[in-house]
Amino acid sequence: MAISKGMTIAIITVVVVVIIAVAAFALMNNGGGQDGGNDGARVGETIAEKDFPDSGSRLWVYGNANEDDRIDNADVAYLESMVKGSVKKTQLADANTDGKVDSRDVDYLKKIIAANDSTKMDVYYIDNYFKIAKVSWPVKSIATSYCSGLYTAEATGLTSKLTMVDDTISTYWAKLNSHAAESTSFGSTETPNYELMIQKGIDVYIPGYCDATADVQSPAKLNPAGIDVMFMNTCDNSGVDYPNEYIDRSILMFGFLLQGDMDQCYRYIEWHDRVLTAVETAAAKIAESDKGALIMSRNAPSYTTTGQYSLTGKGNTNMIHADWAGCYIVADHTQWLPKNYNTLTTENILTVLKEVKDSGRGTVYWIDNEHDGLRGQRDLDATVASWATELETSVTDLHFLGMAREAGNSPLYVIEMVFYLNVMHPDTLSIDFEDEFDYFINNFTLEKSKYKSEMDIGNFFKDYGTL
Repeated sequence: MAISKGMTIAIITVVVVVIIAVAAFALMNNGGGQDGGNDGARVGETIAEKDFPDSGSRLWVYGNANEDDRIDNADVAYLESMVKGSVKKTQLADANTDGKVDSRDVDYLKKIIAANDSTKMDVYYIDNYFKIAKVSWPVKSIATSYCSGLYTAEATGLTSKLTMVDDTISTYWAKLNSHAAESTSFGSTETPNYELMIQKGIDVYIPGYCDATADVQSPAKLNPAGIDVMFMNTCDNSGVDYPNEYIDRSILMFGFLLQGDMDQCYRYIEWHDRVLTAVETAAAKIAESDKGALIMSRNAPSYTTTGQYSLTGKGNTNMIHADWAGCYIVADHTQWLPKNYNTLTTENILTVLKEVKDSGRGTVYWIDNEHDGLRGQRDLDATVASWATELETSVTDLHFLGMAREAGNSPLYVIEMVFYLNVMHPDTLSIDFEDEFDYFINNFTLEKSKYKSEMDIGNFFKDYGTL
């Protein structure tokens, strides 16, 4: 068929429109650099430990050139010095993550600092798997899961952006916050309904904790739909081979990347650091031989029918916190508890307790870590009593404690450490875990009256003594 002049013009017009559209798409996806550039080229790169940002930094966002806890004009001046060659380059200096530190990073950083709630751009960061990732601004709506997701949204002033939550928040914690109560559930924590997230058009999905399967699937499902997945967890690692999760780092990352209330974030960090300093100062004064030996269980004879019990092991988040609080971590001194979670029989457990006794330790503090607290799925009184019966033949003295799981795997975790010291070494610390529990509610929650009416400290932390 012959092509007429009119058809030729139409074809050329279509080609031009396509070229313009492709160029616009490319411009949008590299952060809007004036020359197109290569913004975000490093997304997906894994950062080796030797190349980590400064260990004292908690804001692992590219553009934080001086690697402190803020992104501000001090970073602009520092970055300009790097470009001139008068200051050594840092990991976070590459603001646009194109692999170079140059004047384009200065411009990109200034755009980050000047951004408002309508500025469209990508912001890059190092996630909890130590990979470079991005969040697209503005962030208007988020989805998150588990108690840790809700408590962190509260502490960072982000609950007004909650659009979707998981079934556990809907069932147990939505009563604490009107925005959570009005949010749509995306299903279970471990198997979220990604299609529903896409339908709702959320901007960012933040899993409540690491899960090897879900964390692989979620970006593959959501990224093509323009939804970012942010791995900044504030909970335990669900068996994922992952080291310490620094909740204070996640607070600043949540607040900054999701455009929350940074003033409140810094107030939380101030409180966190005050409590942690007091804990570490007190723990440093405890002689090694005087440290209380700690074992933590995650289920109990009161409802377990298989005779197999889950105990936390070496490298577990809760054990790291207990170590900071001056506890003798039994998991670090026995072959029976090598993993994050370990399955043992009663006979195995009694063997571990005998090992502790033979090593010269006296009393063992047995803490049952249950879904009590606000979740109320288990009753600490019942579970701890069942452990006292199950372990009555132990050769060592046992001092029983109870803790709600949501307390140690959320921004409340510093209270966990105060609790240990208040019980094991009551004269070493001038602060009280109940006071700090109230402080969190009064300073870092939106609807305080709901927390005060719903959260009984006795369901979160309890000292049972020797039973």
